[in-house]
Amino acid sequence: MVTLAGRRPAIVYSVNRRNQGLLIGLAFLLSISLTAVFAFRAGRHARHMRFESESIRPWMSVPFIAHTHHVPADPLFEAIGLPPHPHDRRPLRRIAHDENRPVSELISRLEQAIAAARPPGVEPATPGRAGPR
Repeated sequence: MVTLAGRRPAIVYSVNRRNQGLLIGLAFLLSISLTAVFAFRAGRHARHMRFESESIRPWMSVPFIAHTHHVPADPLFEAIGLPPHPHDRRPLRRIAHDENRPVSELISRLEQAIAAARPPGVEPATPGRAGPR
């Protein structure tokens, strides 16, 4: 074999038809898998943005409100006159019924507690619109 300037000739890989079909199939499965992963992440992000900007509703629990508004749950429980209990998943409607108080009073107290618990300079998201990311 003749080489130029002492170099070895380039190795040429040949792929037969069977291996070529296998490689194309694997590439197709990889692209489908990546599409599914990114679609799932986009959907999860969209749901998070929706709940993040939603105003407080009677069906929400205190831990859910704390999570979506990025504040600790303990000050919210204290604002409505309950001892902090992270596993209390009752909706506000049920808490209001159990405490013989109107739901609107609980919601207004929670909104005040959220505003007080937020770090200075952080603007709340406008209901119906997501804040900047």
